[in-house]
Amino acid sequence: MPVGGNSGWVHSANPVPAVVGVVGAGTMGAGIAQVAVTSGARVVLFDVEPRVLERAVAGLTDRLQRSVEKGQRTAEDAASCLERLSTTTELSDLAAAELVVEAVPEKLELKRRVFAQLEAICPPSAVLASNTSSLPISVLGAGLTHAERVVGMHFFNPAPVMRLVEVVAGEDTDPAVVERVREIVAAFGKQAIVCQDTPGFIVNRVARNFYGEALRIVGEGTADVSQVDELLQGAAGFRMGPFELMDLIGIDVNYDVTQSVYAAFHQEPRFRPHPLQARKVAAGQLGRKTGRGFYRYDGGVRVSNASPDRPVAGPSSAGQGAGTRATATASVDTPGVSVQAAQRWTAYPPVVVGDTPLANALRARIATVWNRPPADCGLAFAQPQPHWDETGKQWRAEEVEAFLRAHPSRVVMVSVAGDETAHRQILQAVERAVARDAVLLTSVAGPSTSRQAAWLTEPKRLRGFSIVLRADGTLPGTSLGEPLAEWFRPVQAIRAGGATEATLDAVDEACVSALAALGFAPRLLRDGPGGVALRILSMVLNEAQVVLHEGTATAADIDLGMRLGTNYPAGPVEWLNGIGPVSVWYALSALQRELGDARYQPSPGLTAAAWYRPTKTGGEEC
Repeated sequence: MPVGGNSGWVHSANPVPAVVGVVGAGTMGAGIAQVAVTSGARVVLFDVEPRVLERAVAGLTDRLQRSVEKGQRTAEDAASCLERLSTTTELSDLAAAELVVEAVPEKLELKRRVFAQLEAICPPSAVLASNTSSLPISVLGAGLTHAERVVGMHFFNPAPVMRLVEVVAGEDTDPAVVERVREIVAAFGKQAIVCQDTPGFIVNRVARNFYGEALRIVGEGTADVSQVDELLQGAAGFRMGPFELMDLIGIDVNYDVTQSVYAAFHQEPRFRPHPLQARKVAAGQLGRKTGRGFYRYDGGVRVSNASPDRPVAGPSSAGQGAGTRATATASVDTPGVSVQAAQRWTAYPPVVVGDTPLANALRARIATVWNRPPADCGLAFAQPQPHWDETGKQWRAEEVEAFLRAHPSRVVMVSVAGDETAHRQILQAVERAVARDAVLLTSVAGPSTSRQAAWLTEPKRLRGFSIVLRADGTLPGTSLGEPLAEWFRPVQAIRAGGATEATLDAVDEACVSALAALGFAPRLLRDGPGGVALRILSMVLNEAQVVLHEGTATAADIDLGMRLGTNYPAGPVEWLNGIGPVSVWYALSALQRELGDARYQPSPGLTAAAWYRPTKTGGEEC
């Protein structure tokens, strides 16, 4: 329980503190000072280096002048802001501050010394906040007489522009302090989200695998840097891919946060740093600020493609361009897939079999594209389980065979999740029911294409695909261009020695043409469970469920934090519901099985979301 509570923290007639102290005049400190002074507070900016203070004031003055030139504020208002700003190299000058925000380098002992000094200077009614991005607030306040007033107030860079502030409650933080800081954040024109003290808080913690899993995919040769970035943007809707974003942030900065979170979680496999990133840091290739990172830059502008850290290699991608694209009327840039072939295959409407939101979305798209009744476009089950009755009879497999015999098609798309035994029997039922020249396309939101092909009598006619649904459970639209879809060949269908084989070409044509006809630009990648974009996204969604299940933050604050703090196209809790918790659970389970890495273990929170639902009586059913 916090001690020495102060009712003055609960509410203030003027939510903007009269005096705000900022400790540290670097990029973040100067930005926080600007936020406070433009909100009407008097700001005292401290730093031990007079040159740093001069640079901070010059930068702030320049930004205010630009805002005047853009008509965002008057010259009088800008002058008034500068009048309310003072600088000092004496920490004692912060004694009158109602709020002090510490923004010194991310070194635990340095920050603890600062807080010990502030406690001796500031009255007990002053709120002491840290802008740390990952260090524990409870540790920063440990040993202080009034630890109840220490709170996290994590601004995002650039502070004047970014709307989000994470408010972090340490073990001793008074709830009234949290509410007072929320009030101040709102008065600053920002949006606060609240979380309990945990390494990385919400945004940096949930986002770790956006980078970490991308590094693993490149390191294992599944895709290269530019392909991963392209897929995260074109298939999942992110504004920037993970490698371009690491270059922007600074690879060293990103690596330091990863190491900090990994150490704080006692080497939890989900947060394990990757050698590719460590090598970039050791070589001084830190991104835009050094002119080279995962890409090359000139004056901060990217001038070349990705550096060849891990080029895609191996027979699954040999001889294929960066992507494969086909439509019934447009040109096709994939060797072996002609316009005539695309027209031939898209003349046959595919049908869908599955039990996932993706299966339902595909059936709806097929109905629209080919103007057919949805009931004729596929068999989409309402729930991933059960696939059998009480006697163990695989009744859904029989239902699949009956449907496909009544609705014959040259292309069948399969999307099944939850139980590999049931998945295998349904895919085998599809093979039994279709013609010998039919092509099977299977989602890799689960086992790899090669593993699924091993279940079949004729594995060469199977191809894998991966499509990322939007948060509302629908397929990506085409308003901003063709969204990307991934496709894969199983190892059983790899050409030996570069030889051509008519059957393999025909299956490739069917796969590419079907995806293109559904509105996607297909991209061929090396086979693997989960694909690329969905694999990275699944790790992010899983971590969000860990945070939610722990009670570290609410679903609303997690989603808001990731949208505002990292510009995610949707909040991860909302997005999980759109894709389907069982689909994400199944993808991670397949990754764990095939790659043998504990980092892919589905979390208890994800497992609960996937398999347990409230009943009308208030209990749970599986």
